[in-house]
Amino acid sequence: MSLLDSVTQACRRLAPGGWHSLMLAHGLDILAVPLKDELLKPLRIDRSLPGFEDFCPAGNRAIEPARPAQSLLFHALASPRVTRDASGQPLQTYPTPVEIRAVLNYVFGVRPPSLKDLQRKAQGEPLAVAVFASEYRCAADTVHGEHADLCYSRTGIARVGNTSALYAPELRCFLPFVQDDPYGIRIMPVHYSAYIAVQRQGNHEQFGPMDAQPDVDPALKFWVPMHKLFDGKECLAGLDLEVKFKAFHINEKIRHIHLRHSDTGWQEPDISQYPFVITDGLATLEVERGSGSSLLLPRPRLRLAEQACYRGQLLSFTMPRDSGGMIHGRSMLHDNGTIEDLNHREGVAELVRQGGYRALHYRDGTADGYIRARCPSLGHLQSIPAYSIIATPDFFPFCHPRRLMHWASQVPAFTGSIIWHARLQALSNVRYCANLTLAGQPFSPEDRGVTAIVGLPRKSVSWPLTGAHPVGIDRPSTLPDGEAGLFAPGWGVGRVREQSPDGSWIDHLAGYQMASPFPEDARICAALGSFWPGLAPDSASTFEPRSSLHTIIPLTDAETGRSAVAWDNQPPAQLIQHQGRTFVRYRAYEYSDYTQVALENRFSLQLTGAITQQEYQGRVLSMYRVYNVLGAGTDKALRNTWPLLSFIQVQRPDPELESAQQQVGIVLRGWVFRFLMYERGVMSIPAEDFKWRDVQVKQQVRLFVCAETILVKYENAAWQLALEAL
Repeated sequence: MSLLDSVTQACRRLAPGGWHSLMLAHGLDILAVPLKDELLKPLRIDRSLPGFEDFCPAGNRAIEPARPAQSLLFHALASPRVTRDASGQPLQTYPTPVEIRAVLNYVFGVRPPSLKDLQRKAQGEPLAVAVFASEYRCAADTVHGEHADLCYSRTGIARVGNTSALYAPELRCFLPFVQDDPYGIRIMPVHYSAYIAVQRQGNHEQFGPMDAQPDVDPALKFWVPMHKLFDGKECLAGLDLEVKFKAFHINEKIRHIHLRHSDTGWQEPDISQYPFVITDGLATLEVERGSGSSLLLPRPRLRLAEQACYRGQLLSFTMPRDSGGMIHGRSMLHDNGTIEDLNHREGVAELVRQGGYRALHYRDGTADGYIRARCPSLGHLQSIPAYSIIATPDFFPFCHPRRLMHWASQVPAFTGSIIWHARLQALSNVRYCANLTLAGQPFSPEDRGVTAIVGLPRKSVSWPLTGAHPVGIDRPSTLPDGEAGLFAPGWGVGRVREQSPDGSWIDHLAGYQMASPFPEDARICAALGSFWPGLAPDSASTFEPRSSLHTIIPLTDAETGRSAVAWDNQPPAQLIQHQGRTFVRYRAYEYSDYTQVALENRFSLQLTGAITQQEYQGRVLSMYRVYNVLGAGTDKALRNTWPLLSFIQVQRPDPELESAQQQVGIVLRGWVFRFLMYERGVMSIPAEDFKWRDVQVKQQVRLFVCAETILVKYENAAWQLALEAL
C-alpha cells in the first residue's frame, strides 16, 4: 500500500466521526478525490477552533513536505488538544497510532529528498541513521515553546507494570491505570523511530536542546533528526529502503551488589549468570512493518518484585554491612531452610545495617539498554542507537519534573529558599553519556547529549504569537523531561563516575546504580518528602518525624489510606488518647518494607495518578504557606516541629468551613484545602508493640487554605484570618 493510500484509508475511516466537518472548517475536504491535490493546496486555518490555537503560525496546508508542525492534518490527528468537531461536539472516533504515523510518513515522503539533498543540507556535518523517542506536544512543552511541535530524544523512558498496555486515543498516549483495580499498574511503552540525523553543536534557536545550557551546550554535539526513515521507495529518492530494529536490555543490579561489596559469598563466574544478570524477558520490541517505527513494551509481571532463584534454589547472600538502604535484606535464610521476616524483630534497622547474615535476593523488571536501527541501503552511514530505560512505575503520571522546575522558578516566594531536600534538574537537562558498560559498547564518552530533547532543524525565527497559549495537556510522557535528574538515592537511573585511561573522569548513566529491587528506592525517596524532582509520593506524614524531614507535597487522607487504598499500603497515622494526653501513633519507618508491598502487589497509583500538574503545584505552595503561617518558614528544623496530621480537599458544602467563614466574615473562593497540623513533643515507643511510635501533641492547628486566603484556628481559639508574609 502506498503512503497516500494509507492516508486516504485513515481519512475515510475518521470522516464520519466528526473529522470531515472539522477539517472542512479549515477548507480541507478529507474525502476529496484526488486527495493528494487537496492535501497540498493552501488553506485558511481557523485557529480559533479548540485544539488549533497552538498550530504553527506558518502552517497553511494539510501536508507541508518535511514539516510536520506546519501540516494541519498531522497536527489534527496527533495533538491531544483536538477532541471536538467544528460544532464543539466531542469527536466520535480517534486516529490510531498507526494512522498518525502513516500521516507523518506521508509528510516526509510526499516529496522525498535524495540522500545527496540531505547531505547538502548537512553542510559537511556527519550524517547517521539514528533512533529517537518522540512525542507531538502542545506549545508549552516544546523545545521552542512557540507552537505545537514534535519533540525528540535519544532516550526513552518505559515503565514496568503488572498488566498489559492500554492506549488512550483521546490523549494520544498510553495510560497506566486499570479500571476497577486499584492495584493494577499497566506497563508504559515507548515509541521509537529511525531518522537520518545530523550531528551539530548545540544551537537553541535552530533545534535546541530544550532548556539550553549556554555554558555547556554550544561545546557539545547533538544528533538532530532531519528525515524520517521507513520502508519502501517513497522515503528517499532512488532508494528502496528496509529499516531493521534491534533491542538490547539488561538488569544487572544484583551483580553489581557483589562487585561493590566483598564477602557476600558470590563472585565470578557466578555473578555473570542469571539472575545476577538478566537480559531475557525484560521487554519486547514490536516493529510496525513498513513504518520505520517500533514500540518497546516492558514485560508485564504479576508482581513488581519477585524472589530470585539460582540453580533451582532461592538466591541468598551474606548481607553486607552499611548498604545504605540500597539492598533489601529483611528476609533471613536460616541453615534449616526456613525464612525469617526480620520485620518482626526489634531493632531491625540496625540489624540490617550490621549485616553478616544470609539474606534473600529479589529481582525486578527495571533495566537499561539500547534500541538500534539499520538500513542495508544506507550501510555506509553510522548507526546511532537510542538509550532505552525501563523505569519504575510513575505514581504521578500527569506531573512532570521539568514543568515543576519551571513553575518553582517563577514563584516569588520560592526565590532563594530551600523548599525541597534537593534542587536538581529533570533528566533531559543532564549532560552525561549513556551506560558505557553495555554489550557492544554502543555509546561513547563524548556523546553527552543522549538525554537531551531536541526538535527538527529550523531557521532561526521566532513566530509572532497570536495570543497566550493554553497550558500543556496533562498526560504521561516517555521523554526524559518526565523523569527525574540524578541524585542519591536515585529514581530512574543513577550516575557512575569512572576514571578513563588518561586520568580524566567520565560520568555516565546506568540502571545498575539503583537499589535492588526498586521499591527500596521508592521507600527512601518518599520518606524524604518526595526528594524533588523525583516525584515520589511524600510519605513524611505517614511515618514518625525523623531528623529534619517534613512534608513538602502533602498527600490527602485518602491517598495515605484513611478512607481508601493507600498508595504504599502503609497504615496511616492516628490520634490516640493515653493517660489523659493526646498522641499521634505512627507505624515506625524502620518497619516499613516496600519490597514486601511489591511482593504482595499492593502498590497503587489510582489516587496519586489522578493528581494534575496544577494541583500538585497548588499542594506544594499551600504547604509552604502553611509553614509560614506557623512561623516555620524555610527552616527545616522548625518545619519538623510541625508535622502534618491530616490533609483533604474540601468538598462543599462543608459545615466546618462554613462555620470558619462565618466567624471570620470571609468566603473562600475556588478550591480549598484543609490542613490539620500539630506541634510535636517527645516521641516514645509503646510498650505493647515496638513497631509503633507515639509522638506527643502539644497543640493542634487547623487551617483552611485557598489561592488567596488562609483561615487558621489554634486549639480552642476562634477562627481567624492568617497574616501571610510571602
